Amino acid sequence: MKELVELTSNKHGKLKVVDDCAVKFVARQHLMNLRVSEVAKAVSSFPVFFSKSPHTGRWGLSAVTSFEQGVNLFVENNRWTAGYQPTSMQTYPLFLMRSAADENSYTVGIDEQSEAFSEHRGAALFDGAGKASLYLSRVTALLQADIKNDIQTYQFLQKLEELGLFKAIDIQIHYEGGSVQTLKGLHTLNEDELQSLQGETLAELNKTAYLIPIHATLISIYQLNSLINRHNAGGRAATVKQVKLEVAKGNAAGF
Repeated sequence: MKELVELTSNKHGKLKVVDDCAVKFVARQHLMNLRVSEVAKAVSSFPVFFSKSPHTGRWGLSAVTSFEQGVNLFVENNRWTAGYQPTSMQTYPLFLMRSAADENSYTVGIDEQSEAFSEHRGAALFDGAGKASLYLSRVTALLQADIKNDIQTYQFLQKLEELGLFKAIDIQIHYEGGSVQTLKGLHTLNEDELQSLQGETLAELNKTAYLIPIHATLISIYQLNSLINRHNAGGRAATVKQVKLEVAKGNAAGF
């Protein structure tokens, strides 16, 4: 992504957001970033896993949308086909950025060179009087809420790490014909460790509303079956026969 500039009515009053830009944006994303507040809804469509950035060491939550890098099985004929649309997709191509006037506050930023914008078609960002359109107001509200959601997600993931609940896994994709592809770098939750937690700890997890996303994430593993069906229905050369999850044998990233 190129450098962001602050969105203003004086400079960008004629800009519109192209209708299908968000779908094009995610079409090549095999992993889509999630906030903890989204997990309960996201698992209705996707398997959800955890990963740790090798650059920052920070944990993240992701919806897995494909067994192949650069492919999103939930985009078909330039249409989004999942029942849930992640917030990162709902807010694209607008982003939060630090305000140039006040480093302690945020503003809406855009990449002026992005093909997601047009002066001729799409949803207007401002009305004729230079005021924020209903579209811009809705997305701005989502972006503002995402500040809080980002903090909550960080705290949630830190707590899971503190409790030792992460379990590194290898996802083995078995294809018709006998070939096997192994995806590395993802984590799920250790059910044995979860079940061994004492009442006081469980009470804390319940009080902080962490138990729902914890259990939802575990249940979401069954969405791998849906992913298999989508893969095979797409007419790809290699048909997936089954998917197996195993405790990771190494730490090499591969997905």
